[in-house]
Amino acid sequence: MPADSLIPDIPGVPIDARSESMLRERICRAIGINGSRFIGAQPVSFTRMTLQELKSEDYFVAEKSDGVRVLLYCILNERGQQQVFLVDRKNKFSYVPQLRFPIAGNLQAYHNETIVDGELVTDQEPDGSQVVRYLAFDLLAYNGQNIIKKPLRSRLARLQQEFVTPYRELLKVAQPQFVHEQPFKVGLKEVNLSYGIEKMFREVLPRLKHGSDGLIFTSAVAEYVPSTNTKMLKWKPPSENTIDFRLTLEFPTNQGVPDYNQKPQFVLNEWQGGQQYNRFGLMAVDNGLWEHWKNTSTHLQNRVVEVNYSSSDNTWRFFRFRDDKEHGNHSSVVRKVQESIRDGVERDELLQAQAEIRSAWKHREQILQQQQQQHQQQQHHQ
Repeated sequence: MPADSLIPDIPGVPIDARSESMLRERICRAIGINGSRFIGAQPVSFTRMTLQELKSEDYFVAEKSDGVRVLLYCILNERGQQQVFLVDRKNKFSYVPQLRFPIAGNLQAYHNETIVDGELVTDQEPDGSQVVRYLAFDLLAYNGQNIIKKPLRSRLARLQQEFVTPYRELLKVAQPQFVHEQPFKVGLKEVNLSYGIEKMFREVLPRLKHGSDGLIFTSAVAEYVPSTNTKMLKWKPPSENTIDFRLTLEFPTNQGVPDYNQKPQFVLNEWQGGQQYNRFGLMAVDNGLWEHWKNTSTHLQNRVVEVNYSSSDNTWRFFRFRDDKEHGNHSSVVRKVQESIRDGVERDELLQAQAEIRSAWKHREQILQQQQQQHQQQQHHQ
C-alpha cells in the first residue's frame, strides 16, 4: 500500500454533543443493541489456520481499500425531512445536508433508519483529476428493518436494490445543481467469490484507482457482527501486516529535567480498553525522520500511529499516522496481528489454495442442489 495514498476528508458539518449522544444511542437501537458505541464490524487478521475457514464455508472476497471507514446513516426528522449522517471510527457524526437517498419504487420518499457500511476513497482518474467515492459493502438496516441477522449475500442484494439503484435513478432525474453538489459518488464495492483470488491479483487490484493494502474475505452466509467479527478475515502479506498504537515520547533527562533538545524514545502503547494503555515497546525512528518531524512541528504526543514489523532488525517502524482512529488496536487484536506475522500466509500460498477453495465451494453447492431437489420431490408426492 502506498504510504502517500490520498485519504479523503469526511464531508459534512459536526453536530452538537447532545444531538450526537442521542444519535449514537439511536443507531445502536436500530440494529438491536444497547449502548452508544461504534457499531462497525472489525476484521481479524489472516493466519494459516483461518485459511482452512475458506475451505469450509462460502466467503466473498474484496480488495481492502486504503481509505476512511464510514457508516452512512439516514433518518427522517420530526418534519419528515431526511437527514444523512456519516459516522467515522471515532463514532463522530457529520451531517451532510446535500445528500438524499430515496427508497426503491418512489423517488419522492426517502430512507429512514437505514444504515450502510462502506468506505470513502480518493480515486486518481486517468486525466489526473481526483474523485471521492463512497464504496458501500454492507447494509445493516433499511427503513427501520434490522437485517444484521441475514446472510451477507442477502444483505448485498438489498444494498443494491434498495439503496444504490434508487440513488442512481434519482441522479438521472434530479436538477443539475443537486447532482453537482453531491460530495462524493456512491457505488458498490466489487465483490468476488472466495475462489476468485487469482482474478483479484491479476485484474481487480491492478486496475484500482485508489490505494489498497490487501484483501478482505467475508462469510457469505454469516450475520453481521457489530464488533470484532471472526467471519471477516483481513489478509495482507505477513511482511506488510501493521498494528496501530498510541505514541508517547520519553525524552532523556538532565538532573531529573527532560531535555527536549535530545532525540526521545518513541514508546508504543497498547490499548487495553476504556482509557487504559500499557507500554508495548519502542518504535525505531531514524535521525532523518526525527529531524523532519521537528522541522515541520509535527504533533506526536498521544497520536495514533500505524507501524509495521521489520524482521531484518526486529524493530517496529513508522508507517503512517491514523488520525481517523481514537485508539490504537486493542491488545487482543495486537496478539492476533503478531500471530499473523509469525504464521501468515504469503500470496503464493493463498493462490495455491484457490483450487481447493473452489472444489469445496462446488461440493457444498452440489449438496444443496440435491437437498432442494429431494425437498421438491417430497412436496410433489404429498
